[in-house]
Amino acid sequence: MQDVVIIQTSMQYADEIEELQRRCYPTLDPSHLIRREHVESQIRIFPEGQHLALIDGVLVGMSSSLRHNIDFSEAQHSFDEMIAGGYITNHNPHGEWLYGADMSTHPDYRRRGIASKLYDARKALIKRLNLRGMVGGGMVPGYRFHKQEMSLETYAAKVSAGELHDPTLTPQLKNGYVVRGVIHEYLHDELLGNDATLIVWENPDYRP
Repeated sequence: MQDVVIIQTSMQYADEIEELQRRCYPTLDPSHLIRREHVESQIRIFPEGQHLALIDGVLVGMSSSLRHNIDFSEAQHSFDEMIAGGYITNHNPHGEWLYGADMSTHPDYRRRGIASKLYDARKALIKRLNLRGMVGGGMVPGYRFHKQEMSLETYAAKVSAGELHDPTLTPQLKNGYVVRGVIHEYLHDELLGNDATLIVWENPDYRP
């Protein structure tokens, strides 16, 4: 298998990033997709939090993030408000948590460990900055096949227990995330619905 190379995001890949977003999220409300102007803002504000995955120079995955302080007692939030509409202008340089704005793998390159390598890049950054961990809103594409028979909370619990498999949540769990709840009206996707799971990875090396 060809080697996956992780690099810090640069503007030379902006057009490919826009195309990757369209390929990865065809049913997502277009207003949520990361575009060139978002990439430029993310690189300017928090360059070390943005990563790309390449195979032979071809863009096959991306990760974008920012720092926040998180109050888990008030976990309900929207995708757009947490990432300032993609511009991450609400990035807190002293924030204790890394918030995942996006994690994308090209459909033709899935199941090759690309997301795991991007998660590893995030974990390395978290440890270097001594952050508490990672937080994100995780879509659950498999839930649409079960929504008539169970709540999203029940579905997430069954996926967490290994009783069901979800194309997105299962790999996140394998990368150390745990489900800490459900976020209602997180974003808008005509196929997957609007709710997400609140996922958290705690840094085992965090030093208060």
